[in-house]
Amino acid sequence: MLKNKLIQDKKVESSEKEDTKVIEKRTIEQLLKDLRVQRDWSYWNVVEELTRQGVILNEKTIKKWEYGLEYPDLDVIYKLSQIYSVPSENFVIAKNNSFKEGFETIHMEFIKRICYITGISLKIGYISMYIMIGLVLIGALLFFIGKCNEYLLVRSMMN
Repeated sequence: MLKNKLIQDKKVESSEKEDTKVIEKRTIEQLLKDLRVQRDWSYWNVVEELTRQGVILNEKTIKKWEYGLEYPDLDVIYKLSQIYSVPSENFVIAKNNSFKEGFETIHMEFIKRICYITGISLKIGYISMYIMIGLVLIGALLFFIGKCNEYLLVRSMMN
């Protein structure tokens, strides 16, 4: 009897660890949508639950969270963790995953394409991208300085 209880506890414990691993890999958008869909809730249901917790939002805000256009702040994350009975740590990890994925996706996709076209390595492409960004910023600064000098010259001629 005791042995069966220990085996059952280990199974529950291992399945909880697996759930945590899955959550840690998801972005906040995926996590929020999955939790809402699991409960068969509409956006309005989430708004109602948050209102009961003292957070006043509208459906549009919930949609923005799920599309990754905005992210909930820590106070709202805490309330969401209470509503969904999920540790708030999972929401914070998922939010960090969203930031990380967004940053990597934009930069790496661009770099990969340039490297593929030019046939250079990813490391060289990565360094080259930042050199190009620096040169563009210097060019923009020089352009701005030139326009300022032009403006000052025209102004001094008018006086």
